[in-house]
Amino acid sequence: MKTINFEALFSASPNPYVLVDLSLTIVGMNEAYLNVTMREREDLIGRNMFDAFPSDPDSPSHRQLRNSFEKVIREKLADHLPLIEYAIPLPNGQGFEERFWSATHTPLFTHAGEMTFILQHTVDVTELQRLRVLARSSGLSSGPSALIETDMFRRAQAVQEANQALTEERQHLRGLFEQAPGFMAALSGPDHVFTMANAAYLRLIRRENIVGKTVREALPEVVDQGFLALLDRVHRSGQPFVGRSIRIVLEPSSGGAPEERFLDFVYQPVFDPDGKVSGIFVQGHDVTEQKRNEEALRESEERFRVIANSIDQMIWATQPNGSHDYYNQRWYEYTGVPEGTTDGEGWNGMFHPDDQDRAWGVWRQCLETGEPYHIEYRLRHRSGQYRWVLGRAQPLRDDKGRIVRWYGSCTDIHDLKMAQEETRRLASMLTERVAELDEANEEIQRFAYIVSHDLRAPLVNVMGFTSELEAAQAEVDRFYRNVLERDPGLVTQKARTAVEIDLPEAIGFIRSSTVKMDRLINAILKLSREGRRILMPEPLNMSQVLEAQRQSVAHQLQERGADLVIEALPDLTSDRFALEQVFGNLIDNAVKYLDTGRAGRIVVRGRELGENVQYDIQDNGRGIDPKDFERIFDLFRRSGVQDQQGEGIGLAHVRALVRRLGGSITVSSQLGQGSTFTVILPKYLSMNSEAA
Repeated sequence: MKTINFEALFSASPNPYVLVDLSLTIVGMNEAYLNVTMREREDLIGRNMFDAFPSDPDSPSHRQLRNSFEKVIREKLADHLPLIEYAIPLPNGQGFEERFWSATHTPLFTHAGEMTFILQHTVDVTELQRLRVLARSSGLSSGPSALIETDMFRRAQAVQEANQALTEERQHLRGLFEQAPGFMAALSGPDHVFTMANAAYLRLIRRENIVGKTVREALPEVVDQGFLALLDRVHRSGQPFVGRSIRIVLEPSSGGAPEERFLDFVYQPVFDPDGKVSGIFVQGHDVTEQKRNEEALRESEERFRVIANSIDQMIWATQPNGSHDYYNQRWYEYTGVPEGTTDGEGWNGMFHPDDQDRAWGVWRQCLETGEPYHIEYRLRHRSGQYRWVLGRAQPLRDDKGRIVRWYGSCTDIHDLKMAQEETRRLASMLTERVAELDEANEEIQRFAYIVSHDLRAPLVNVMGFTSELEAAQAEVDRFYRNVLERDPGLVTQKARTAVEIDLPEAIGFIRSSTVKMDRLINAILKLSREGRRILMPEPLNMSQVLEAQRQSVAHQLQERGADLVIEALPDLTSDRFALEQVFGNLIDNAVKYLDTGRAGRIVVRGRELGENVQYDIQDNGRGIDPKDFERIFDLFRRSGVQDQQGEGIGLAHVRALVRRLGGSITVSSQLGQGSTFTVILPKYLSMNSEAA
């Protein structure tokens, strides 16, 4: 059974106190209790209350006392017995002495709220009870005996009320003591015995059950750190000790690593009525976090200075009112001014005269509103030239939202500024040039349309006369055959060659040329019409669009024994007719120029590229010479062996359409391996994005 140094708690109290645990085992008492019970401490410590003071279990006093203890344990509230008869045994077995008591039973709790002990405060009212009995036995209902009885009970009631008030006040003070935000403890005597310690103190030292122990016993690790010597000095001198940010290393009794803390505390001596130091009151605050933080701040400021002086930007800081008090080395290197000359408001004189009023106005507005500072102005360089810089600043606020500092930077953007002006100038020129090209393109389209119409008229005549020549050639051929049958001698060799070879060959050449010319004119008209057609964007399922293209070349694929594979394709919103022509031309070319020496394979695949989509048309055909990658997109230009029908317009038409749709087309290829045409288009085509 662990004992409590009860004398240290109530040694100075004249009233009897005894402390029992929840099994009603006596764990401590003060000297006054031993005096009224006429017992020795060793006879009581560790014994049950009813074993140490036996009584008849069926007696009213026994039941009254036990019921009071049980009520305190059950309800965890103090209970009062105004009057209880309870005899106490006399020393040396001399029998029992009848006694009357007024008792208060108070529950005691740990800082975690767990009830651990019951404190019994007793007042011996035997004499008062005897007076009361004497008064009653006299048979007098009035007069001196009645007055004595009345006064006796008035005094008893006053004592009981005083006990109740003391108990409530003690509980109130104990609650304040426990709930105090700072740590507090009370030490008694020259050995510094703990008589009280609040929850904050126990959390700090990470220990419990220190009441009744000396500092040396409860906190042995602090002895060599000088704290016990400080307590001894305060106890001897009677002078308080005040410590600020004092370092202490605590070792938890439950094990674990030692913990470093920093404390602000006071050792305040407590004096008895004779003016002598009877104990020390300890009160303070754990300032470990604050200590580690105003330190973290110093380290942060040092890091800030190192970083600020290692970067290319000019860094500065100001007080809350905007007065500059810090510049990094880049500022002085850039401006060439002596250190300190631009502190306060001297910085404004470094700006171009035309920018000073504007810069100061923006800065003043930011100081008034707390808004971030952002401005471009011309700053005087050490060369004397004014160069454009970008100024930025952000306020630093405390936990209450008040601005405590401003931190800013200046970045030289002069070259960027000049480049932007040049870019704007070039953009203006480009806009004018594009307008000119658009106008020229319109003229070309109109010209192509007119020319194609003008060419078609004589071509129709040529084609008509060719038909007449073909009819005349048939008559000449019949006449020639008749002459040859009747009189071969009339047919000369020249006539034979003219009729049989030259005339058919000339008419055939004219016919093929007019047909080719007709196709060419039709293609030019088609290009002209397409250039003027208004694009109509609509949501498109590209898998369906490409499936329709596969059906259109199904016969050619079957003839060549080739496959067209369409993989998963992203959808887009664009002009359906234009896309059908783009992919129709590319797939038709891929089929047309497959390598007859191997099975043909064409694959169409796609993927998303942010705001764009990419489509690849890959084949294993003849391939294209790298030198022809660009020329194949030119009008009337073709590449490789010319064994397939065509006018050199298809790819030029494809590129024109892709550009009108806001996209681009490129090719990659290896001769004998195959080609891949890559088309990149915007996901969403708007009328404003048309690139015509």
